[in-house]
Amino acid sequence: MLERVPAARLVLVQKMESGLAEAIVGYRDDPVVGPIVLVGAGGTLAEIYGDYALRLAPVSEDEAEEMIARVKGLATVRGYRGLPRGDVRALATSVAALSRLALIAGHPVAEAEINPLIVKREGVVAVDALVVMKE
Repeated sequence: MLERVPAARLVLVQKMESGLAEAIVGYRDDPVVGPIVLVGAGGTLAEIYGDYALRLAPVSEDEAEEMIARVKGLATVRGYRGLPRGDVRALATSVAALSRLALIAGHPVAEAEINPLIVKREGVVAVDALVVMKE
C-alpha cells in the first residue's frame, strides 16, 4: 500500500547540466500591449543586470535571433573574443516556440518563464520553468 507523502517531503532529483551560458526566456500576456516575449541573460544575471530584449509575440526564429543579438550578456554564445559558439539557433527556436503561446485561442496562459535555459554548443536545456494560467 502506498503512503501519501506531503508535498513538503517530496524530492526531485535531476541530472546536473552545464553549458556555455544561461538565458531567460519569458512570455506574458500584458493587459496593455498584449502578448510579449522576452529573452535575456539568465540565471542570477537576469536579476542583477536586467539585460534583455522584448518584442510583441509571436516572433519568428529570425526575429528571435535579432533579439538575442541585442542582449549583451549573451555575447558569449555568439563567440565573443574567440569563445566557443553556442547553439544560438536552438535558443532562437525556444524563444519563437514560447512566443507562440500568443496564438492559442483564448490565451489561457497569463505568463511563462524558463530560467535558466542552458545554452550548449549543440542545443539548449530548460532547467527551471514556470507557467501561470489565467483564471
